[in-house]
Amino acid sequence: MKISAKDEYACSAVLELALNYDGDTPVRVQDIAKRQGIPIKFLFQIMQILKRVDIVRSRRGTEGGYVLARQPNQIAVGEVIQAISGPFVQLSCLDSGSFKDNCERESMCHFKPIWADVDRAIASVLNNVTFEDLVRRAQANQRQLMYHI
Repeated sequence: MKISAKDEYACSAVLELALNYDGDTPVRVQDIAKRQGIPIKFLFQIMQILKRVDIVRSRRGTEGGYVLARQPNQIAVGEVIQAISGPFVQLSCLDSGSFKDNCERESMCHFKPIWADVDRAIASVLNNVTFEDLVRRAQANQRQLMYHI
């Protein structure tokens, strides 16, 4: 599995929305791009994908922007990565990336069970980390960096 720049940008954008989550106040794409260091044209493409799979919602107008479609504790990192890049383990013998498809070499293939185990392990990690978890980590790191005089 390779985490692409697009995957990282998508996760960073969702994290930015989670950090600013209050349920209804949208965050402008320009603000997300600036705070997370994401090229804005690329971010527009990413946000459209995330909107299609109901991870974010958009609001038009001067007070417009993006909000999370669900609470941060209901969105897993794995869900965002799969929305952007598809299955975690992509097999060259399967166009769909599904381990249930028939393959003419399946009876001779000794690797498919291993790849299925790898896919389950990756999914287990990424689907068990929510954006609420990441917000808590970010807030804990901020508290550690505060200097009091």
